[in-house]
Amino acid sequence: MRLWKLSYTSIAVAAGDQACADAHSICALAQDYNMLHGITGILTLHRGRFAQVLEGPETAVRQLMRRILADPRHHSIRIAADTPIVKRRYADWHMAFRDPKAFITDQLDDMLEQTAQVVSAMNATWH
Repeated sequence: MRLWKLSYTSIAVAAGDQACADAHSICALAQDYNMLHGITGILTLHRGRFAQVLEGPETAVRQLMRRILADPRHHSIRIAADTPIVKRRYADWHMAFRDPKAFITDQLDDMLEQTAQVVSAMNATWH
């Protein structure tokens, strides 16, 4: 089983409080589905845009993404990452709603950790 990460952004169809309610509803409904399929991740909403990170078995993540693509609560989906991963970043959350600032901090921490791992691996091969 190959562990996979897929992240994307999209534009919410609803505005304001309804978009926020939609985001919280998505998280609540996703909990059981994601637990059943071994998926973890986070979702945020900022200025009418969703951003989500999904982690799990590649097949399950891709199957979920097909469902997400068909969801009428958003449009203009842009894939930001679609890649294998070594370990989960959100292993404790089958789906959590994160404040946009916390979401960005998580993503930056993840990028810095990945960069450090790549540098370490490169240094190991040079010596």
